[in-house]
Amino acid sequence: MLYCKLMSDQTDRLTNLVMPYGLSDEEVKVYLYLLTHGYVTALELSRQLHLGRTKVYRLLDLLKNKELVEIKLDERGMKFGATHPRKLEQLVGQKQAQVTALSQALPSLVSELTALLPHKDQSSKVLYYEGLSGLEQVSFNTTRAEKLLRVFEMSHMSEFLSNQFAEDIRHRFVANQILTRDITNQKEFGEYTQVYEMVEKYSEYRHLDPKKLKIGFEVLIYNDVYATYTYDSEEIFCVEIYNSQLAEMQKQLFDYVWEQSQVMKYTSRGGAAKID
Repeated sequence: MLYCKLMSDQTDRLTNLVMPYGLSDEEVKVYLYLLTHGYVTALELSRQLHLGRTKVYRLLDLLKNKELVEIKLDERGMKFGATHPRKLEQLVGQKQAQVTALSQALPSLVSELTALLPHKDQSSKVLYYEGLSGLEQVSFNTTRAEKLLRVFEMSHMSEFLSNQFAEDIRHRFVANQILTRDITNQKEFGEYTQVYEMVEKYSEYRHLDPKKLKIGFEVLIYNDVYATYTYDSEEIFCVEIYNSQLAEMQKQLFDYVWEQSQVMKYTSRGGAAKID
C-alpha cells in the first residue's frame, strides 16, 4: 500500500515537471506509462490508464507528433513505446525558435493591427485595473516607455509581484534601453535583482525625505501616461491616465523633486544602494 502511494506521489510530481514542456496531463500519463513499462499495445494503455481506446489513439498521435512515442510491430501487432527523455530538449529548442520568430514578427504585426483601430481621437483615456493581474499589466505597460521612465517608488517591483515577472520586466527595460529614475523614501536597500546591466546602465535612484513628501502610492510617468497604484492594502487598485498635457506637467513636477532629492549610490551589482 505504501509502495503504491509512493509511486503515485512520484507520478504526480513528474507530471507537474513534464507538463510545462507542452504536454497535457493525459499525454504525460501515457508517456510516463510507456517510459516505465516499455512497448505496449493501445489496448493495454486503455485498460491500465482507464482511458477510452479512441482517446488513447489520439494521445498517441499527439505524442508521435512531438517525437516522444515510437511504434514497432511484432507478432502481437502494433505496440507503442516512449522515446528517450532527451527528446524533451528538442521540444525546448522548437519552443525557443517559435518565441524568436514571434518576437521578430511582433513589431510588424502590432503596426498592422494598430492600423485597424477606428480613426478617432483616443489621445485621452482612463483605464482601471484591479488585483495582481492589474498590477502586472500596469507594470508590463511601462516597457513601452520611450527612453525614460520616472517613478515615485514605494518598494521594488519584486516586493509585490513574483521575482520571475519582475526580472522579465527589467530584462525588457535593458533590451529597450529604458532608463528608470526612481525617487524613494528609503535611505538604503539591499540587492533586489540579477539583471546587472540594468543596475549598471539603466537605473538611477534618489532619496526624498518623507517629511517633505511621503510616497504613499506608486507613481509611474512615461510617454503620455500617468499611472498610479497601491498594493499596501486589501484592495489592489491601479489607474492609468493617458493625457499628454497631464503627463508633461507630472514630468516637470517629478524633475523638480528629483533635483531636490539626495543621490543614492549603488554598492553592489545586484542593486543594493544607500545615500551617497
